This record gives sequence, C-alpha cells and structure tokens, in this order.
Amino acid sequence: MISIIICSVDPQLLRKLVLNIRETIGVEFEIIAPDNSIDKFGICKVYNESAAKAKFPIICFLHEDISIDTKNWGVLVCNYLADPHTGMLGIAGGDTKSRVPAPWAISAFSNEINVIQHDKFNNKPARHIVITNPERTGKLKQVVTLDGVWLCTKKEIFDQFRFDETTFPGFHGYDVDFSLRVNSRYKLYVVFDIIIHHYSEGTPDRNWLESTMLVSKKWRRHLPVSVYPLSKSQYIMHHWLSLKIFLLHLIRLKFSYPKILKYYFAYSFTRYFSFRKFLSTGKYLLSNIFRNLKNGQV
Repeated sequence: MISIIICSVDPQLLRKLVLNIRETIGVEFEIIAPDNSIDKFGICKVYNESAAKAKFPIICFLHEDISIDTKNWGVLVCNYLADPHTGMLGIAGGDTKSRVPAPWAISAFSNEINVIQHDKFNNKPARHIVITNPERTGKLKQVVTLDGVWLCTKKEIFDQFRFDETTFPGFHGYDVDFSLRVNSRYKLYVVFDIIIHHYSEGTPDRNWLESTMLVSKKWRRHLPVSVYPLSKSQYIMHHWLSLKIFLLHLIRLKFSYPKILKYYFAYSFTRYFSFRKFLSTGKYLLSNIFRNLKNGQV
C-alpha cells in the first residue's frame, strides 16, 4: 500500500534502512531506490522518475540516513492520509513562511518538530527533539512547510504537483517548494506518534541558501503564508526576524558586503516596511559586519 522512494548514494545505509522498513512498516510496500552515486542527478529528477513508477496509492520520500522506531507506522500513515483534506505528512515543519529567503524554521509562534537527532560531525549525544505549540493538541500539527527528510503523500497529489526539477536541479529547496505547492490545496501536518532517527545534520551551505532564494523568488506573489490568521503587526515581526536570520547566513557564507547590503535594502522596502525596524536591523547588520572585519573574516 506504500511506495518508498529513496535517492540512494550509500549502499550500506540503504541496506540498513530497507531492513528497518521491513521490520517496522506493517503494511504491503515496495522500495524504489535508484543508485544516484554515479550520475548524481538532482533529487527532484530522481523523485519524479521514481514516483512515476510507483504502484501504490501512498508515496513516502525518505532520506537514507534515517531509521524508524514506530511499529506499524505504515498503518498510521495510511490512516492519516485517508482524510481527503490531508495532503502531506512530515516530522519537522514551520507554521509560517516569510517571503524573505530564511529557513522554514523561522516560526511565527512555534515550529512543529518530532525527531531523534544524531550528529554526524560532532560528539553530541542523540536527543529527541520535540518542539510544538502547546496550545495545539493532537497527534498531528498543521504546518505550511515540511522538511524533506521524511515526506509522505498520496500518489494522486504527487501527480498534481510533482517536484520542480527545473528551478531546483540540486538537493535543496525542493521540499519547501513542494510543500508550498501542496499547501495551496491541502493541509500539511507534522506527526507526533511516529518516531524517526535522523543520523546527520543539515548542510546550510551556499547551495542551500541560493536555493532558499529561489524559493522566495518563485513564491514572491504568494508569501508570506501561515497556518495562523496573523495580524499585520505579527507578519511585520515575522518578516524582520526572518530578514535578520537571512542576513546572518549571508555573512556566515561570506557573501560580498555590497551584495549583503543589496539584499538588506531589497527585503526591507516591502509592504512590511517599518522605519524603526529598518534602523534597528541595519544597526544589527553593521555590528555583525564590523565584528567579522575585526576578526579578519572577509
């Protein structure tokens, strides 16, 4: 009943994940996992071609550096997606997406996250990260964007939208873009009764940030969007917080200072312009630039 799609680059990780799925899924399934270690096609291309071959009505797109603890998780997925208004499930997502090219993790109130995180590049112990708005009850929490590490949807919904391999030819941005497309007609949820281990951190490099910029450019007429009925003042606060985070990423990734200032002005003079916030954000930006100059980080 579920087609599992994995863009594989590591045979050892894939073998472990396939064994884990067999032991836990609890429903009939197939696995479509093309080896992408040589051709290195973008993930959208791999997902689109693989999903076109899927024979079951539910499709789950999985990164191969995960494992799933919950027994019979496939039954839960099928039951949740039986709701005609439910479009996609994930384990981490954001309640609001700004037009600013900031991560989905910049929330208006609280992100919705349920994952056991393992760090690949340091010695931190594994930790179960559960973040949610305590005022929202239930095992499903609605979001507008989902992280791509684990995405489950219906084949009929995939057929309506597909992944945008033209705009996102690499390995970033595809999940937020696909989320926004599905969210335009259906509801997206983070699930809190399926426990997943993720065995690596993200890689917020230049490719990631440039893909985030592409998301904002593509969706500029439709953003911001939120699961909450935010007031204009709340959208203003979210906009300027997102801008601060975006500017910090530009500095961290050593974009030129003229380009950073260009983005600062471009995303300041919007319908959410506030002279006071423009000045405070400018002061915040300059203090971080001067700190980098002082430390010799050009």
